[in-house]
Parts: sequence; structure tokens; C-alpha cells
Amino acid sequence: MAYAVAGLATASGGAISAQAAIHYSGRVDYTFHGRAISTAQWHSFPLSNGARLWGGTIHIRTVVRYDYAYFGVTGAKVSNSLRVASETCCAVAGLPGKSVVSDGSFFVPGQRGVMQGSFCQYPDWHQRGTYYVGFRFNTGAGPQYGWVRIRWDSCPANYFMVKDYAWGDPGDRIKTGQRQLHEDETKVEPQTARRADAAPLTGSEGSLGLLALGAVGLVAWRRNRGLAKS
Repeated sequence: MAYAVAGLATASGGAISAQAAIHYSGRVDYTFHGRAISTAQWHSFPLSNGARLWGGTIHIRTVVRYDYAYFGVTGAKVSNSLRVASETCCAVAGLPGKSVVSDGSFFVPGQRGVMQGSFCQYPDWHQRGTYYVGFRFNTGAGPQYGWVRIRWDSCPANYFMVKDYAWGDPGDRIKTGQRQLHEDETKVEPQTARRADAAPLTGSEGSLGLLALGAVGLVAWRRNRGLAKS
């Protein structure tokens, strides 16, 4: 009976894993830019269970020049945090593609984390190009990691566009730019039963496992019995 239950669990686990996917936003293409001499712009992007991402810019050009770009994650019940740049304790990291989001330091930005400031003091966001913001949030089921693709204009204008974003479920190991979940690469604890080199069931163990699959398994079991007799 134990082997039969195990066989059924293996079959159902394989079906679920085949359908699993990273949560992907699709194309967003939301631009943060100044609309006047002095302006602020904010926008949020939904995650799950009340958590959300948000970005913003502040441009004040009067006596003092003040141009900043921000990003953050908020709304999760347990924690919200961003990947921190290695050069400083409080700046948002600009990550390259195919970086493992969880392999780095995180900080809790409170209401916002700084991407770039008026004097281009944060080196991760100096040059125009495409970068990724890594984030982590926890709604109560465990840490979930994700990325935001940013098309960065340049400093000191500090305008940027959110192209798209994605996040995984608790236990998923996700890379920047990754949209599809491949178990061998992203699961913290991959299911070894689905590996090609996993040992096949034999003897009575295999028979009970096949029986657990119903009519299809019964046909396979009878065929195995015929081969064994021959």
C-alpha cells in the first residue's frame, strides 16, 4: 500500500511540476519621467496577496537641484526588501541578466530605495542601458524572489522605464530575466524522482507503483509480467 501511494504521488507531482510557471507580468513599458520643472511621479505594480512593487522620480529644479529615482516593494505581511548595491548599504543594485536574485545582500528600504541621485553618486546606475532590480517579499508562506527589468536612460536625468517583471513561489530560485520555471535550475529541492538517471522501480515495488496509476498502470503491469515470464 505504501508503494502504491508513493507511485501515485510521483505521478501527480510530475503533472503539477510540468504546469508550474514563474509569475510573469507581461509587457508593462511604464515610463517615469519629469513632466515639469518641479514634479514627482509614482506608480505601483501588483504582485500577490497584497504585495506590490512601486517606482518613482522626484525632480525639483529651483534654487537647489534635486533629481532622484526610487524603487521599492511593499504590502507583504512579513517582509519587503530589495537587493542592495555592493558599494553602499542603502542603494538599489542594478543587476545584469541571468543573475541569481537570492545570491546577494538585501535591505529593507522602508518606503523607498534610491536608484540614483542628483550627483550620479551611485555607480550601478551611471550608464544608459538595461538593468534588473532584485526584490524579495514574504506574505507568510516564505520568502519569494523576483526581478524587475529596467531600461535606464542616464544620469543626471534619472528617467527610466519598467519593461516587465516576474517572481517565483516560496522555494523557487529565480534568475534575472527568467520567465519560465525549470525545476533542475530553480527549485531549492528538486524532485529527484523526475531525473533521467533515477533508478526505475523493479519487482513487486514497480508492480504496486503501476497499479496505483489505475487502468493505464494495470496494462503496463500485465505487459511487464508477460516479459518476465518469457
